[in-house]
Amino acid sequence: MHESLPVENAGSAPLCLFIEPYGEDFWLEPGDAVTVSAVDDGINVQFAVTLAAELVSVWLYEDGDPYRVVSESQVIDAAGKPLTCGHQRHDRRIPGPFMPRGVKPDASPDISV
Repeated sequence: MHESLPVENAGSAPLCLFIEPYGEDFWLEPGDAVTVSAVDDGINVQFAVTLAAELVSVWLYEDGDPYRVVSESQVIDAAGKPLTCGHQRHDRRIPGPFMPRGVKPDASPDISV
């Protein structure tokens, strides 16, 4: 059994695809499409997907069990070529809520009034 997850960037900006548990990043330009799967095709894989602005994070679980993380995964491009971590990264920063925003209120609002 070899389940796979197709991912396509249908947007107008680069998209960062994170593959967990190691945080491997693959950058998809608009129009790029890839497929995520386990390296071992003998296991039943289920995917957990989290979306944020310009970011897709994917976890692979054996039999859907969150305690059985699949650590050996692969990302294949539309031509069937395996991609490596950092694909099309260039000098980009990782987007989304994982980066500090630098915005913190000076004081809490006074709600006693």
